[in-house]
Amino acid sequence: MNSVLVYHTISSPAEPLPGDIDISPEKFARQLQWLARWRRVGSLAETLSDRGNRLVAITFDDGYRDNLTVALPLLEKFALPMTLFVAAAFVGHEGYLSAEELSEISRHPLVTIGAHGWSHRHFTRLSKEEARFELVDSRRLLESITGKTVDLMAWPYGECSPELEELSKESGYRAAWSVWKGTNTAHSLWRVPLGRRDNMMRFIAKVSGAHALTKAKWKRREMRNQVWRAPADQPTEPAYVAGDPGPSGDGALDFRP
Repeated sequence: MNSVLVYHTISSPAEPLPGDIDISPEKFARQLQWLARWRRVGSLAETLSDRGNRLVAITFDDGYRDNLTVALPLLEKFALPMTLFVAAAFVGHEGYLSAEELSEISRHPLVTIGAHGWSHRHFTRLSKEEARFELVDSRRLLESITGKTVDLMAWPYGECSPELEELSKESGYRAAWSVWKGTNTAHSLWRVPLGRRDNMMRFIAKVSGAHALTKAKWKRREMRNQVWRAPADQPTEPAYVAGDPGPSGDGALDFRP
């Protein structure tokens, strides 16, 4: 089984970012060194046609500036490719790639640019027309900046639905990635989120695919048990699966994919 990894920012802030999405450069370098030695790392597009040979692909979400200044030099060191999913409205904002930097990184032979919506909204809360705007206009802006076709996308927060999957296809995307949500088909392919709490043992478990199988099963079970029948004199509230650390637990859904 292939593993698609999700990173965000390669940095060392004094305080963890929301969802623990930050990974230090030192930790990232150790992870890349392990991947280069023990796994076959390919482009994200390769995982679409080669889904059964333990291929690993590296992705980044949002479009942080350190993806260019910190992550890319380390990826170059090990000759590992990456796909960068950019939230179009973030371009030019502090801490994110400028239009010039996005154009620069898009020309690198190890880098593929994908879309991540216009403004990183929860797609499942949008009307169909709002979702269409997020899908279509983000793609247009990224293509105008890079001069390249953008036909891959990642759902913000990993959130999608069968209707959104179909809409992404209608909007011209060849494939789309979530985290654990969706059907793990062409427009809701699963990815494995990584963050500051992932030590080396945990990282290897995630890359191996065992973590993905467990986590996906857990998320599907959680969704089935979100609503429970309470006694008549008690309010109804979401029920978490036994052992679920909650939304801020493992970080799988708190990460901003």
